[in-house]
Amino acid sequence: MGKKGRFIITIIFICCATVLRAQQQGVDALKTDYPQLMQKFGKELEGQRADYIFAIDVSGTMNKYQETVVPALGEFFKSLQTGDYVSIIKFGGEATNEVGSAGKIEAETIKNLISYAGHIYDKPTTEYEREKYFRYTDLENMLRYLATDMKQIDRSKLKFVFIITDFLHDPSAARKGKEDWNGVAKRFATEQAGNDVYVFALQLPGSGRDLEKVRNVFPKAFNFNHVPITSGSALSDWFTQRKNAILLDKFYALINHKIQPAELTVDPTLDIDGNLELGISWKPNPVYDKLRVDTVCTSAKGFAFKSGLPISTADEEGVLKVGKFNYHGASISNPTFKKIKGDVTAKASFDVPYEAELAKLGFAAPSFQAQGEVDKWVFCYPLPFWLFCLIVVLIIIYIILVARAFLRNRSDFYKINGRFEVTLNGGPVTERKKANGMEAVDFGRGAGFLTVPDANWHVRIDVKRYNPLTRPFTHPRYIVSLLKGSSMKIGAKYGPHQHPAIARFTHITVGDFRIRWIN
Repeated sequence: MGKKGRFIITIIFICCATVLRAQQQGVDALKTDYPQLMQKFGKELEGQRADYIFAIDVSGTMNKYQETVVPALGEFFKSLQTGDYVSIIKFGGEATNEVGSAGKIEAETIKNLISYAGHIYDKPTTEYEREKYFRYTDLENMLRYLATDMKQIDRSKLKFVFIITDFLHDPSAARKGKEDWNGVAKRFATEQAGNDVYVFALQLPGSGRDLEKVRNVFPKAFNFNHVPITSGSALSDWFTQRKNAILLDKFYALINHKIQPAELTVDPTLDIDGNLELGISWKPNPVYDKLRVDTVCTSAKGFAFKSGLPISTADEEGVLKVGKFNYHGASISNPTFKKIKGDVTAKASFDVPYEAELAKLGFAAPSFQAQGEVDKWVFCYPLPFWLFCLIVVLIIIYIILVARAFLRNRSDFYKINGRFEVTLNGGPVTERKKANGMEAVDFGRGAGFLTVPDANWHVRIDVKRYNPLTRPFTHPRYIVSLLKGSSMKIGAKYGPHQHPAIARFTHITVGDFRIRWIN
């Protein structure tokens, strides 16, 4: 291999190394500035390719910018990723891509592009060339050619267009009045639908008289950027800035392409207590995959909303419990039913951990709202309707129980009725005595009801009634007290300080004596 061959290989190797180093530096910078977004979308960014299309005005005295534009373009080309596509359109009265002015970025391509850019401003040497490129500036014709160039097959969906001119439309006499700006606009709108296009209008010093005509042929989705250039050095500086932002541009376009409208709809429903549930339907996208409902309000008058917000969901459809409506005049002492009728408006946003990174990248946090109608009678009270009803039912039951307890206490049924006698060793020692409706009876020595001969004990049976308000369930009971003696037996033994309750007609034993309660 000769010296010339080795020299060419060395140049190609240096160009490749320069390109790869620039790309890696850009990736590292993005990982530093946008760690979470790069973690999520970094792999896709590696495969993101773009078209860079330069439409350069070479008419008239534009060649005075050669010394700044050409080096700036060269540095710009070196910063592009391998696989990106570059196309240079030179235009005056006509527009064209010439050999060496387009291709996918590789080491050899960069060298060809730099070489071509170095000669793009060369003055025409023939009258034919002067007529085509030097004497006129036909912006409409350039835009037609640009539209054709952009729709070539095997190109990227992401396109960056740079138009370098003073934006003075000065067509030839044969073309003047025959422009079809609307037709060009329709071509861009239809042929580039679905692509991500970013247009940079680099206005060289001059009035920029026809800038708006150019702006209007591009759809709003093309992100038209007007950049006034005050001098040749300013243009060079701008390209240097764009060179450093190439990967950032791609990253922005990648994120922007993934953001889609949420298309939020809500279906509000109320239960009897005014608890609001929102049936949610929305469309997540790779960037915003979690919805957050922030606020809810209603057009219905007189109602306050106790919010349980914000609340987030990653489900495309679902039901969220978001809070409760209550009437302003509702209180413990004033339970009431009110009809709530009107619109319920839910305001929402997205809940993502990298919101600050998106804002830094230039994406404002989106917010949106949706409405639904409600028409419902609600129970306005601090307590739930079921609990209120339960309390009312319990109060009614309590009142009934208290009333029954009062009636029970007044009834003769629980008074001491029946005949009593005392036996000793199975034989009666007293005559049977009838107790009719008595509240208390006593037996033994000194007893007022039934005196027992030879007894050294004294027993009393009382009817004990309970307060109906505090013990409405408790029936009156018969209580036995040993007033004198050491013990008595009613199944078990009881002493003087014990007062067992007994059933009606229960027999009581004291020593060898037995008190018989006879029906």
